[in-house]
Amino acid sequence: MEDTSADQGRGLDYLHTVTRKANHSMSKKSDHKKLDTDCTFPPDHPLPPDQLGRYSPDRDYYAEKDIADYVMMELHDETVQNVERVKAEYVMGTPYEIWDVTTDKDRWWVITNSTNLYSQRHFPSLDTHFHFTSG
Repeated sequence: MEDTSADQGRGLDYLHTVTRKANHSMSKKSDHKKLDTDCTFPPDHPLPPDQLGRYSPDRDYYAEKDIADYVMMELHDETVQNVERVKAEYVMGTPYEIWDVTTDKDRWWVITNSTNLYSQRHFPSLDTHFHFTSG
């Protein structure tokens, strides 16, 4: 049976060195985002709404277009920038799709099955609003 204590000791020394390097790099104000590791940090600002769709794993182009067209029809002075299906709910066997729509001026909930548009400013909680409107 091999003695691995020397290997374990070297591993801990290596880990301590890497940690020290990372802490040293982080302590410099000008280099606070430049670490000696392969870590990736999210940006300091949110992604622009028109870029969010690139990161949605499950998309239905035609359904998104239908929702965007509906919002554009209802809101003549706003431009749709992002449409995202948040979830689908079934109430007594009836399907409802809930969409989060971002325009150039505001954010909106669109709830289907008798499609309606609701301002997220007036209804910030999706669950509360959905249960209120669906009965």
